[in-house]
Amino acid sequence: MKNLEDKLMEEYFQTKDLYARNQILKQLICDLPNDGKEFFLKAFKKERYLDMKLSAVRGYSAYADEKEVELLMSKMLELLKKRPEKTPYDYQEYESMRSIFLMPYLLKHYDYECFYLFNKQLEKQYNDMPDCFKNIFTLDENGNMYSIRDPEEVTKSWEDFRNKTNK
Repeated sequence: MKNLEDKLMEEYFQTKDLYARNQILKQLICDLPNDGKEFFLKAFKKERYLDMKLSAVRGYSAYADEKEVELLMSKMLELLKKRPEKTPYDYQEYESMRSIFLMPYLLKHYDYECFYLFNKQLEKQYNDMPDCFKNIFTLDENGNMYSIRDPEEVTKSWEDFRNKTNK
C-alpha cells in the first residue's frame, strides 16, 4: 500500500499541469519524505522554470551534501545569468525565488557558498529591472503566494512603463 507521499511523487511526474506540479512540489518540500532525495533530483531535472528548479533544490538540500547541491546550483547560476537575454522582466520567477520560501530559507539553513553566489546574481538581476516589475507578490514560509501591491496599481504601472518605452 502506497502512502500519500509516494502517491504525490508519482502524480508529480504524471501531471502536465504546472500549477498542480508546483503545489505537489511545495507539499513534499514541507513534508520531506524519507526517500525524497531522488525525487527532488528528478524534479530539478524535469523543471524548466528557475523558481521550480530552486524549489527542488530546497528539497534536495535536506538530503544532499554541499558538493551535491553545488552541482545543481552551478547549473542554476548559468541559467539565471541567461534569463535577461530572453526574459528581461522575469519578475514572476524572481519574486518567487526571493521569497522567504526559497533563497532566504536556503541562506539561513545552509551556509553554502553556492547559495550566496546565486543570491548575489539574483539580486543584481532583480535590481536591474524597472520598479514597475518589483514587489508585486511573494511566497510565505509554506510557499503560498500573496500579493504585495494592488493588482490595479501594478497594471497601471505596466501601462505607464509601456507608454514610456514605446515613445
